[in-house]
Amino acid sequence: MTARVAFATATPEVLGSADSDRPLHERACAAAGIALEHPVWSDPAVDWAAFDLVVVRSTWDYLDHLDEFRTWLTAVDRVAPLANPASVIGWNLDKGYLADLAAAGIPVVPTRICADADEVEDALGSASGEVVVKPVVSAGSRRTGRFERGDPAAAELAGLILSGGTRVLVQPAVASVAIDGEVGTLVFGGAISHSVRKGPLLARGGGLLAGDYRERLTPEPLTGARRDLVRATSATVSDVVAARFGVDHPLLYARVDLVGLDDGTEAVLEVELAEPSFFLATCPEGAPRFAEAVTAALAGRRGRPPAG
Repeated sequence: MTARVAFATATPEVLGSADSDRPLHERACAAAGIALEHPVWSDPAVDWAAFDLVVVRSTWDYLDHLDEFRTWLTAVDRVAPLANPASVIGWNLDKGYLADLAAAGIPVVPTRICADADEVEDALGSASGEVVVKPVVSAGSRRTGRFERGDPAAAELAGLILSGGTRVLVQPAVASVAIDGEVGTLVFGGAISHSVRKGPLLARGGGLLAGDYRERLTPEPLTGARRDLVRATSATVSDVVAARFGVDHPLLYARVDLVGLDDGTEAVLEVELAEPSFFLATCPEGAPRFAEAVTAALAGRRGRPPAG
C-alpha cells in the first residue's frame, strides 16, 4: 500500500514562488513511490490523522500565528507521526536552544539572550565591536539588524522586539559573514546530504544588503573540520532531544549553519529543525536523499503509536 505523506505548507498567497524545493520533492517522492500531498497547516478542514507521516516543510507564515502554530503542532503530533516532533520544533523555535548546545560543548557564536532593556543595555555596552540584534523567535532575517558598536539603532530595534513580547538575542557580528556569508549543511535522517554557501544578507545599520531578503546560494564542499562539526552538532542535538523529549529515532531533517571565526575555527550560528529551506534548486541531489529519509522514517515508524 502506497504511503500517504503530507508536506505541510502555507497558503499560495504566502508562498508565491518562494518554495523552489517543492517540484524537486514531488519528482523524488513520486520516484520513491510516496503519495505526496501539500496541505496548508492552518486549514481546519485537513484530516491530519489520514496521513502516514506529516512533515513540517514550508509553513512560512507561522511567525504571524505563533500560538496557533504551536497548538497545531501539538494537535497533529497526537494523531499522526510528525517530523520533526512537536516537542523538538517547539524547543528549536526559540533560539535559546543555542545555550543548550553550548552547554553540551558545541562551539556556537557567543550569544546573549536579553529579557528586558537593562539586559540589552548591558549586552550592547559590553560588546567590543559590531553586533547583530534579533528576536529569539525569528526567521528569514525578520527584525534582524547588524550595527556598529554604540549605534543607538541597535537599542531601538531591541526595544521594538521586547515591545512585541519576545526576548532579544545579541551576538557579535562575525567578520567573515559580511564577506563570505555562512555555510548551511542539510542532514537527513542523521546523514549529511549536501551543503551550500549563503552569501551575506545584513547591511550595517539594520537593513538588508539588497533591500529585501534575497539569498545568494552556491554549492559548497565540506572541509574535514566543518564535516566533523556538523556531525558533532547533529549527534549532540540527538542526545539533547532524546534526554529532554524522549525522541529515540533520528530526526528527519536538520540544517546546521556554520560561520568562520576570526581565529580560523568554525562555530555554529544556527540549527534549523522546524521548516528550513533545503536549497534543492542549488543541490538537486538532495531531493532523492530526502525521499530516501522519508521512506526510512515511514518504515521505522510503521506500527509505532503517534507521539503525544
